[in-house]
Amino acid sequence: MQEHLIVDGNNALYAIDELAQELSRDRNQARESLLRMLEPLPAGEGIRLTVVFDGRGVRPDLSSHGGMQDYAVIYSSSSEGADGIIERMLMASKEPGNIVVATNDVLIRNCAYQNGAAAMRVEELIKRLDSSIDQTSRRVRSRSRDKDGKSPCFENRLPLEDL
Repeated sequence: MQEHLIVDGNNALYAIDELAQELSRDRNQARESLLRMLEPLPAGEGIRLTVVFDGRGVRPDLSSHGGMQDYAVIYSSSSEGADGIIERMLMASKEPGNIVVATNDVLIRNCAYQNGAAAMRVEELIKRLDSSIDQTSRRVRSRSRDKDGKSPCFENRLPLEDL
């Protein structure tokens, strides 16, 4: 079964220094930066990714990110908060063993463990993201090699006549 990675979005924003700095200037831009940063995970690893943020609406809002069917973004209701959404997702899951929650929040990580899911700190998520990017890069390079195993050589073949 496909792994489902749930990221505590607000927690990640504060845990990643570059995003925390951006967050102090523009919350929406920091959220978008996090969402773009995580794009290689569903694309490269074939996992389902859900990023959950605290919202301000009456009801939770669910949407896909960038048209990717395995990449969802949830904004909680103002009354429930992102932690409540993550807890409900964990408790409602029929296959909690396929879920990994990325957060530095000890209570949410404990909730994951109690419901049969796994958890990782945001710092581990960043290492996983780096690894995913490296793997994708290696796959792209290996596909671009010719039948002798050599990388393509690009040359400028424009005629330089009449100079």
